[in-house]
Amino acid sequence: MFVKRKLPILTFLLLLFSLIVTVFPTNSAYAAEDDRILDIYGDPITTNKDYILVDKYLWVTGIPFEKRVAPVGQNRLGVTYEKFAGWHYVIQYKNSSYYGDAEKHKDTKGNEYYGTPINFEAPAGVESDGYIRNNAPITMSMWIGGPNADAGGTKKYVNAGNRGWIYFSDQSKSALTVKKKNSKEIDLVTGKTDYLRDKTGRPCDWYSADPQNSSYGVVTTFQLEYSEQPFANRDKLWGMAASEDYAGYELVPLQ
Repeated sequence: MFVKRKLPILTFLLLLFSLIVTVFPTNSAYAAEDDRILDIYGDPITTNKDYILVDKYLWVTGIPFEKRVAPVGQNRLGVTYEKFAGWHYVIQYKNSSYYGDAEKHKDTKGNEYYGTPINFEAPAGVESDGYIRNNAPITMSMWIGGPNADAGGTKKYVNAGNRGWIYFSDQSKSALTVKKKNSKEIDLVTGKTDYLRDKTGRPCDWYSADPQNSSYGVVTTFQLEYSEQPFANRDKLWGMAASEDYAGYELVPLQ
């Protein structure tokens, strides 16, 4: 005759808890996935993969600036490069006619986009699981002059200071910080700077700065802006480390 043995209540509770942990992800597991940045089709952005970086700013008038953000996938003109005074600078055009044939690409769904592919990489000494996450440091590269070395291209990296023009170099690289605006939209933080103005509100140096009119420790991000040079082409938006805008960037996966 067999006697049924009752399972001690503590053992039963421990067994139940282990089953819950196994079957249902923990909060930390959800957080790890929620931190990942997604491309326009909802797939996680990874390092060493080609993307077109597209500014989401919506070039319209008559609505508040904070609402000038294009729907996902609407803007098709992406970041590329242009040579000026011996240096290659980050640029994006407002008209597709400025892009060459080599700057036309099909995404994974067959849609046409304009720009030069970028790659994200983890900076030297930084551990990475291959995913691009919120608040993670990254470097950003682009092949200049050709899609690879065999085709005559040179791999160059984005160089961005706390403020000023952003350029490409094969001798140095900047660590940018990913800032998640939403799962499919990011900013790239370049640093911090002070915007100094005198009592009349005009830009000035530190000696003439008025604390009431000046801004200190302003976070700067990867931005695209008109050149301030006289008679500058208004169809060209140059890369610049500047204060954050309402619209960020989305990433388009390529075939």
